[in-house]
Amino acid sequence: MSNDLNQPDATLRLLILLSRLKLTEAQRQAALALCNSVVSWPEVARRAEQHLVLPLVYRHLHELAPPTLSPADEYHMHQRALILVQQNLLVTGEQQRLVIEILDPLNIPYLFFKGPALAARYYDEPAMRSCRDIDLLVSRHRCVELLELALKQGYLPLDPETLTPDRQSITFAVRVQSVVTIVSPSGVRIEVHHEIDRGAKIYQTETLLDNRVAYLVGDTLLYSMPTSEIFVYICLHHTRHYWSHLHWLVDLDAIQHHPDFNETWAHDCAEQRGLASTYSACMEFYRALASLEPESSVHLSQRSREMLGACFTTLQGGYKAEMALRRKRPTPEFGFTWQTSVTYRWASQIRERFPRFQPLYRDYQLLPLPPRWQWLYYVVRPRAVAKLIRIR
Repeated sequence: MSNDLNQPDATLRLLILLSRLKLTEAQRQAALALCNSVVSWPEVARRAEQHLVLPLVYRHLHELAPPTLSPADEYHMHQRALILVQQNLLVTGEQQRLVIEILDPLNIPYLFFKGPALAARYYDEPAMRSCRDIDLLVSRHRCVELLELALKQGYLPLDPETLTPDRQSITFAVRVQSVVTIVSPSGVRIEVHHEIDRGAKIYQTETLLDNRVAYLVGDTLLYSMPTSEIFVYICLHHTRHYWSHLHWLVDLDAIQHHPDFNETWAHDCAEQRGLASTYSACMEFYRALASLEPESSVHLSQRSREMLGACFTTLQGGYKAEMALRRKRPTPEFGFTWQTSVTYRWASQIRERFPRFQPLYRDYQLLPLPPRWQWLYYVVRPRAVAKLIRIR
């Protein structure tokens, strides 16, 4: 990956600076100076929404009251921010509903991670955190009854879209997919995971569930990872996606300012997970982004500079830029070579060159075999046959 950093314009610099819960006096003054360079406030609002930080950006700008922000522009930004806050509250409400109506009645051990779980525990105003879906972790052997009850109660399948509510169908989907996605009756997407690291074997689901911690949202008791664990996990996850959204930067800031956060404990957790290099680079990256010109930091290591360059690239180039970077990843699970060992990369390359045929739900949909005959999918390969017939 190139060491040359794509220089952000004034609008992006402003959004990066405002992507934290609180501003220091130096950051306030720097933000006000950047406001003088803003050409279009509707463009600021559009890009803040695109990068999932508009409610927080509006809150900061309302407090800063820059002279260049007209009452009309502020009003329109406020109105759009209110709509997004309502959406965030809807997702939070659906998370509680999922617990009350499905998880607790079935007595299923679970934990939430990312999204509304982070907002509820670490944000001073949870509705400031943009949340588009709910990430839920449960044991593989409890996924089937969870999904079965959810589909019977009006939740709709999204991935696989053709998932039917019978137990045999759900059991097969859970066996061949690490994530099954459903949509609540109000339209909120819920990703039901039985592993969280895409086969990298860093995390064991049962261990995570055994060590989960409780927190209250209103009168509802919910569960998530301990603070050090979730912090290290988001360093891994967000780095994998090259920090392509600014609300992930806010996550780093929010957790570090929470009383439960201890930098030594987080570092120890990262070492235990084999993610010390990822954690250290993320901490440098975060501190650099607190300055007006992070790319000019003389204390930035080569690893953090590489991470910063990828972040600038994705923030300016969008999803296409992120996908271009993903195609250069050393392994499917990690974004940068320095995150992995040579042995791990060799093993990953061997798996990619000699892929083991894995049935998909599409195979079951085309030819729904009972469990005792599902070994035939490795021989018959229904989706390959269907593709061949279409070609002919």
